[in-house]
Amino acid sequence: MGEHNPYRALLFKLTKKGYTLLWLKAPFNLWRVGEHDEISRLAKLEPGYDKKNTATIWDHIAKGLFDLLSSEEKSEWSTRAGELYHEEKCNYDWHMKDPPSTRPEDRQMYVP
Repeated sequence: MGEHNPYRALLFKLTKKGYTLLWLKAPFNLWRVGEHDEISRLAKLEPGYDKKNTATIWDHIAKGLFDLLSSEEKSEWSTRAGELYHEEKCNYDWHMKDPPSTRPEDRQMYVP
């Protein structure tokens, strides 16, 4: 069911609760997804690396690596973040404004 459930869209229209509103993701966060292996490798080399401070170390390393990128690469990631936001916003608007599907396959998916 989830996001595509027509009842969820109707409930949101009536109560304004249930859907998470979209936000522009930081270019840094999009970039770091593709650099997971490199960040992981460097994090394990850090002294004091353990489960308690894993997120802090990963974040510190990822920010350091992102800062080393050229301004052109950073602006490219900003553009990608904007494009992704626009795509998600269009999808969100489509789910909120269009009527529910009348295809039997789609309706069957929501029958408990």
